[in-house]
Amino acid sequence: MDPRTLRVLEYPKVVDLLAAETVTAMGRERALALAPTAALEEVRARLAATTEAVALRTQGEVPIRGARDLRPMLRRALAGGTLDPPALLDIAQTLQVARRLKGHVEAQRSRAPRLAAVAGGITPEEALEARIGAVLDEEGQVRDDASPTLRRIRSEQRATERRIRETVEGVLRHPAYGKMLQEALITIRSDRFVVPVRQEFKTQFPGILHDQSSSGATVFMEPMAAVALGNRQRELAAAERDEIQRLLEALSQAVAAEAEPIEGTLEAVADLDLALAKAALSERFGCVEPDLTSGGTVALRAARHPLLLLHQPAARVVPVDVELGGRFQTLVITGPNTGGKTVTLKTIGLLTLMAQAGLHIPAAEGSAVAVFPQVFADIGDEQSIEQNLSTFSSHMRAVVEILAQATPPALVLLDEVAAGTDPTEGAALARAIIETLLARGARTAVTTHYNDLKALAYQLEGIENASVEFDPETLQPTFRLLIGQPGQSNALIIARRLGLHGDVVDRARSFLPADRLRTDELLRDLAGDRRIAAQEREEAERLRQEARTLAERYQVEMSRLQGERRRLVAEARREAEEWLRRTRRDLEVVLEEVRAARTEEAAQAARRRLAELAAEWAQRAEEEPADVAGPPLDAVEVGQTVHIPALGRAGRVAALPDGRGEVEVEVGAVRARLPLKALRAASAADPRSGAGVGLEPRVVASSRAAAPQAGAPRTVPMSLSVRGQTVDEALSAVDHYLDDAALAGLPQVTLIHGKGTGTLRRAIQAFLRGHPHVRAFRAGGPTEGGEGVTVVELHG
Repeated sequence: MDPRTLRVLEYPKVVDLLAAETVTAMGRERALALAPTAALEEVRARLAATTEAVALRTQGEVPIRGARDLRPMLRRALAGGTLDPPALLDIAQTLQVARRLKGHVEAQRSRAPRLAAVAGGITPEEALEARIGAVLDEEGQVRDDASPTLRRIRSEQRATERRIRETVEGVLRHPAYGKMLQEALITIRSDRFVVPVRQEFKTQFPGILHDQSSSGATVFMEPMAAVALGNRQRELAAAERDEIQRLLEALSQAVAAEAEPIEGTLEAVADLDLALAKAALSERFGCVEPDLTSGGTVALRAARHPLLLLHQPAARVVPVDVELGGRFQTLVITGPNTGGKTVTLKTIGLLTLMAQAGLHIPAAEGSAVAVFPQVFADIGDEQSIEQNLSTFSSHMRAVVEILAQATPPALVLLDEVAAGTDPTEGAALARAIIETLLARGARTAVTTHYNDLKALAYQLEGIENASVEFDPETLQPTFRLLIGQPGQSNALIIARRLGLHGDVVDRARSFLPADRLRTDELLRDLAGDRRIAAQEREEAERLRQEARTLAERYQVEMSRLQGERRRLVAEARREAEEWLRRTRRDLEVVLEEVRAARTEEAAQAARRRLAELAAEWAQRAEEEPADVAGPPLDAVEVGQTVHIPALGRAGRVAALPDGRGEVEVEVGAVRARLPLKALRAASAADPRSGAGVGLEPRVVASSRAAAPQAGAPRTVPMSLSVRGQTVDEALSAVDHYLDDAALAGLPQVTLIHGKGTGTLRRAIQAFLRGHPHVRAFRAGGPTEGGEGVTVVELHG
């Protein structure tokens, strides 16, 4: 890319912001050296890596802090130098950070496959880490147990020091030396244990003088009895230094042996640091990954200049929608000064460069940029006093260089093209430049005050007008770009608003050609119509949003009501089934009493109890809705088969209703008198099982299943397979199955839906979210069936 263009579009400032987000010195170097590329696949890969880094950051902090720049240390080790303890600690710490970083990123391979591949370049050096840790502690001190030799030396040092102190303390306590000592104190001078002796006794005190006080009144002497021990301590200190040097040399050689894989690790850490810095910048400015287009097409939606976002709240930066290279190749932007024309040019250019560097751009989803092999920009005041160039000359020199280098499909951005000279000649020159770039296939955006250039859009194919909206009432620009509408200078309107006398303004207006006045009037009317249309669109969008919100609320409320309905139905089913179980238990007792009866009185008592149960069922049936309990019989005939809901069985009418309306019915070997309203037509029941319509079929069926063992909980399988079913069939089956499982008191069940395209899995899991029986659900584990099953936890 042209260095002048990078500077003019302020790309280095974005790079500085990126570098500030890095954590390591290597990452910072990469950020500062980051340049846009014209290779499409490389741009695609860079953007994908940034998107993956954003995904990584959403999962929590990535462990990269603490990594050091080890390159100088590696060079020293390779040259045969000895690394000091702080350098070795930095190496161990960086290797540890890199190892943890590798594990963290590779664990997120599904979210960040490209970055996981980068992390694969990190070589774990646990043996080297452990070796350094075995020699140095966290403070960089050599451990006593770094080697057997060092352990022996330091053990002897401690023992020798104890003996020296004991010897010197003996001297301090000796009465012969009491008057010679300044005070009973042991101190150290030149690594020797000494005592303070009065100056006048230095020749009488048996010892070696090592120092004296600043006043000269005190000399520090090593007692002769401790000299030999002091000499041994000196020998041990030298041996300790030699052993430490040997250990550090060995560690340095170990580092040198692993220098190549460590360098590869540093490269990978730097690459990951750069990707994470790009992600941090993306989050900071609310950026998105742009789509990449072919054919040199740019389509930015709600784009904002990042350096404006740096200094102003996002709400105050007016976004711009701009396109180039699709319907037209050249965009001519006109309008008043301070209206945002230059910002628009810079936004197009800088966002293009950012994308080609692999950075996300501050724009809305759906924004697209092209990968341009060349980007040229001539923006701002380039007057050069040193080169004796005027603004016009400086801009012309830049244009000459652009025309000499540009090849299709270059992106060319020119601010106030051919300005700074005679308006007539300038407009002619600007038109020639624009037409030349158009003919060469460049994608060009220019700003201008020349009215003649507005007509190009109506004369040449591939050129379109645009203007930055200006409010003549407030004399302020709105900074919104209006593509398809040329701008106005509004000079006369502004002058009048600022207080210039109306006569002067009218006189100025009289000098304008009539066609110019008509054109300005049409443009003002068009601008007004566009503002009204924009307001109406905004109002329509607001109403659509409100309708969308109401629809969402309706859906939420409907889901809540459906969930409540399911809960109430489930409660009613549980209550009905419990009542039925209890009734069947009582019935079993009655039937047992009938079979065991030895007298007619006992049999009659059992029959009366049976009639009471039937009457209780009839009363309960009356309380049920007709579509649940079924209609009672109005009349019966002898020999007619009827259904008895209280018993869950069929019977045969043995005698017609008596005066109390009771019918004698045979149920197997038992006869009982039951109220007519307690009977149902046999045709309303399942003839194979005698199930009645008083309860939903599956509830009664489960009760029948429990009949052989009264009161026993119903058997419900722990899993349900819906593979091969449609979504509607599967959801109905799951709903019924969950009701049965909840009634059976199962704590957890498994729904088997298979993997396939995932449609059935998503539909079932969406259905589970609002189901009243469901407390939680999850995908199956590796040993449970994986993504092919959903494990559901039910409310207790």
